[in-house]
Amino acid sequence: MQILFTPGPLLTTKTVKEAALVDMGSRDPKFVQIIQNIRSTLLKLSNVEEKDYTAVLLQGSGTYAIEATFHTVLKRETDKVLVVSNGAYGERQAKILTAINKKFVKLTYDENQKCLVEDIIKAIEEDPTITHLSMVHSETTSGIINDIDFVHRLSRRVVFILDAVSSFGAYEIPVSKLNIDFLISTSNKNIQGLPGFAFVIANKSILTQCKGNAASLVLDLYDQEEYMLKTQQFRFTPPTHVLRCFECALKEFEEEGSIKGRQKRYTELQQYLSQQMQSLGFKLFVDPKDQGCIITTFLFPKDPNFNFNQFYDYLAAKNLIIYPGKMTKAETFRVGSIGALTMENMHQLIEAIKAFIAETNLQVQ
Repeated sequence: MQILFTPGPLLTTKTVKEAALVDMGSRDPKFVQIIQNIRSTLLKLSNVEEKDYTAVLLQGSGTYAIEATFHTVLKRETDKVLVVSNGAYGERQAKILTAINKKFVKLTYDENQKCLVEDIIKAIEEDPTITHLSMVHSETTSGIINDIDFVHRLSRRVVFILDAVSSFGAYEIPVSKLNIDFLISTSNKNIQGLPGFAFVIANKSILTQCKGNAASLVLDLYDQEEYMLKTQQFRFTPPTHVLRCFECALKEFEEEGSIKGRQKRYTELQQYLSQQMQSLGFKLFVDPKDQGCIITTFLFPKDPNFNFNQFYDYLAAKNLIIYPGKMTKAETFRVGSIGALTMENMHQLIEAIKAFIAETNLQVQ
């Protein structure tokens, strides 16, 4: 069995996978109840009240839900987004907005630098045409965790859209307290389900004003929610097996201690990984004070004989799957610490890396 040290899709438990072995009709009352259970549980994990927020489920990946949010929330004529970017996923937001012809400005940082709260506040205060703020919480390009507790300091109201695709479930995110209006995540991250659907924790008072905004049928969160309220069904074919698996994953999530329990295990894995890799001579790309527990980025060794493909293939032959880097200015590789990983799995990885170093006579430092 392959062991995935990746940020998603990631290693899942046998019981979660086995939940996909049962076929269900999309209009089966038992399946309808699964949908309602998932929506209710997601709101509880977001620390919001059902009277104020709703959980909109959408077929597709996290990026689908991000694009759907932009389609749904933004009025083409009047709205403008401040996109805060310090990695590939912030840049992806800008690409989406360009593709769907919505107005935006961008605040950009280096890939190993946290977004600076004071800069964000200043940009919004100095440009009264900015109506929305969008940023990434856990930027898996590098592993940085960005600060998100600052919107209350703004002198005027902006709609806050948060890409929490890689952080939801591993970090406490009190959505209403932080004035987050739209939080986006997906089934195949820290809840440890299978890929196939995403969700948006949406401020009802804002969502209800979004009728007719979307220039897309399938990516219209307003219409998706309205249909769900009327029928308790998806508008189009739902990923029935994936939703069954996600319900199972939520139960296992709760058994582990919910967010606190999962964050504890992920943090222990990440810290062990970081310490062991540094002891072998590998250099971190991100300052430890800004490092999250999701994924860790390492710089290539300076040894000119180091070949990442050879390194990757060596580990993959032992069923240990890591991630290539996604940097634009540095040669790196990444190792995830989320999913159904154990400390024994991390021991296996470190021992395999030690063996690779010895067999290739690699000079890491």
